[in-house]
Amino acid sequence: IVVVAFGPGLKMLVANSPVAKTIAAMNAEGVEFDACHNTMLAMAKKLGHLPKLVPSAVIVPAGIVRIMQLESHGFDYVKP
Repeated sequence: IVVVAFGPGLKMLVANSPVAKTIAAMNAEGVEFDACHNTMLAMAKKLGHLPKLVPSAVIVPAGIVRIMQLESHGFDYVKP
């Protein structure tokens, strides 16, 4: 399972997120969490710095592109 976070969904991967411990536990079970760098840059404009993410987050250049890559490798897209 790969969770790709972009837009408002990226807030769940911020280090002080209320779900940070759950993300760490799921990552330990093999779930990958990808963070959209484009969204991080947009957040940085408001924060004045890039957001600090949970240690397990994998930064990808663009969330939508990552989803397309995963789909081309046989992953199914499930939108929450």
